[in-house]
Amino acid sequence: MDVVTCVVIALDAEVRANVEAALKPHGLEARGIASLTELRAVVTSIPVGGILLELATSIKSSPLEKEASNELLGLFPFARFRLAGQEVSILGDEKSLEEFAQRCLRFKSRIVRRTHRESRYFAVYLSPDGQFEDAEKTVTINVGSGGCFAYSSREWKIGDRVWLRLHGEETVYSGSVCFMRSWGNNSAIPGIGLKFDVTPPWA
Repeated sequence: MDVVTCVVIALDAEVRANVEAALKPHGLEARGIASLTELRAVVTSIPVGGILLELATSIKSSPLEKEASNELLGLFPFARFRLAGQEVSILGDEKSLEEFAQRCLRFKSRIVRRTHRESRYFAVYLSPDGQFEDAEKTVTINVGSGGCFAYSSREWKIGDRVWLRLHGEETVYSGSVCFMRSWGNNSAIPGIGLKFDVTPPWA
């Protein structure tokens, strides 16, 4: 059976060590890092099956760090945690570390693309068809040569076709949903990650 790696983000090395020890009995190996800034380097270099972020570290992270890591956190099983003595308390949908570990083990570990995306805010129309009869008025959060992340409160599925047009322009671009984050997840911005069929000139 392949080893499943869970990234543990905590400022304190002792906290990281305690969580690593707690994950082992559940079949997970830990990769500890001290900040959200280090996350991209890890997930673009090794297959990752889940991410745990210490609540105290999350609170101390800068708004820029949080914004830059939002998309990455949405790509994996993710939870915040708190360490009380030797016990790891999971905050969120999972009620225990064991439940979170099971979700990680069911997830197909992945390496994230290395393409860099910048925070860029474009007013766009998103549509499930090329006619834009039921288009959603929204905004991009970040954009790169391969795709973008756009805010959306609609329900999409991985693989859905999407048509996109900038406000005030007529040129239409198409792509597919490569990941989605539902509305109601208060830890991150809801929306969809799009993979462009053809890279727009503004990306």
